[in-house]
This record gives sequence, structure tokens and C-alpha cells, in this order.
Amino acid sequence: MKKVKILAIVFSLLLVGCFAPVRPSKQSSLPDGFRGIKWGTEISTLAGMEKVEQEKSSNNDLVWYTRKGDTLAIGKAKLKNIFYSFWMGNFESVWIDFEDDDNFETLKKELFERFGKVRESVKEFYVWGGKDTEMSLSYSKDRHNGILSIDSRKISEERRAYDKQREKEKREKEGGILK
Repeated sequence: MKKVKILAIVFSLLLVGCFAPVRPSKQSSLPDGFRGIKWGTEISTLAGMEKVEQEKSSNNDLVWYTRKGDTLAIGKAKLKNIFYSFWMGNFESVWIDFEDDDNFETLKKELFERFGKVRESVKEFYVWGGKDTEMSLSYSKDRHNGILSIDSRKISEERRAYDKQREKEKREKEGGILK
């Protein structure tokens, strides 16, 4: 339960755009989804998705799932978890956990081969940007764990705009009560 909350907070920070925007990769295009699920796919159309337990206080518009039978590997890199997020029932992003320096190096090599070189914004943090997709890979050598996130640009932008509007309405409502 605590892990899901931490993942949600970190993931939200990524989506809020705390990292500088990047230019699309010129060497190859990024995927328009993950493992056969295209961005925007309705959760109701997918079999084998299992909802991850969420705290009651968390935003019900964003729901996390795992997928039965998912292969916990990308190339030769072994993964710990793969979480699929759906905003208002539509596939928005993937959050992948992995451990171990060797897995990081293997995964990084695999991603560079598939999607080309990127700029490094911070030590052990890489971002690939495409027209429809943004992907980031980060690793903590101290903790020996990392995260690969792959996001739909369009749905993430829609969610940010929606959240901004909801926050504005909430402030206006609270302001009205205080008058």
C-alpha cells in the first residue's frame, strides 16, 4: 500500500514536467504504447489486467494495473514490476521497476540500440522524446534500483490540463466559502 502511494507520487512528479522537455529522437520513433496496448486503449477492452490496490484518498481518475503473464524482462534485462496506468479508463503510461547495476546497464544498452542516443540531464537519467511518447530511464547506484517510464504525451497533457482545471475550481469554491 505504501509502495503504491510512493510510486504514485513519484510518477505524478514525472508527469508534471519536472524535467526539461526534450526534442524528438531523430534516429527512430518511440512506440505508440507498450506490449501491444496502444495509448488511449480502454481498460474494459483488455483481458488479464489486475487492479493494483490503491488508497481510498488517492485520485480515482488514475488507476494502476499489472498484467497477468507479463514477461518481466526487456531484452536480457530482468524487471521487478510492470505497472500500467489508466487515466479515466484510458491507457496513459507504463512504470517499470528493476534492480541491480547489471540490469541497468543491459536495459540502457537495449534502449539506446532501439531508440538512439539521448541527452543526459542528470547522472544516470536519460530521456527519449517522440511525437506521441516520452520515455525516461533513471537509476540510483546507491539504492541499486531504477525506473523506466513510458508515457503518452497526449493523454498526460490532457490529464495535467484536467487536474489544473479541477484545482482551479476547488480554489474558487473554497474562496466562495470564505467570503
